[in-house]
Amino acid sequence: MNREEIIHFFVDDHQKLENVLSKLTSKEIFHEKVQGDWTVKDIIAHISAWNWELIKQTDLVLSGKKPWYTDLPEADFNKKAVKKRESWSLEKVLSEWRDSFNALVTRMSTLSQEEWTFELDDEAWPEGGKVTVASIFGYRYNEEGHEGGHAKVIQRYFDI
Repeated sequence: MNREEIIHFFVDDHQKLENVLSKLTSKEIFHEKVQGDWTVKDIIAHISAWNWELIKQTDLVLSGKKPWYTDLPEADFNKKAVKKRESWSLEKVLSEWRDSFNALVTRMSTLSQEEWTFELDDEAWPEGGKVTVASIFGYRYNEEGHEGGHAKVIQRYFDI
């Protein structure tokens, strides 16, 4: 997919999660453990952290350095991200999620074609693909993007 298609994919993915969230009550969002120990609020907090991280990692790759998560497990990052936002209100978590998404889409859309296709020499993802700026946005979860994959998990849990 080219940059415009990826951005469109991300926007569609985000809308899937917005639609799922609109069908839930505050109690369901705050109290139901829908994915391991995570509530829906925790999932949204986790996604926000990754949206911000993708922006940072884009700039890191453009400076010639590989993303940290090519070699290290992501579980610690996820745990810290959720813990940091644990005491936040739902409104604050949702606001950060939307802000992080908008910032991510803005960052993606302001990349030049040269930046979008920038490739790190001699670096590869664990699956073997080259580390490029575009590849940073290639993560799929449950056959969807990050947000859409979590939307599927939530939909299945609540049967909506």
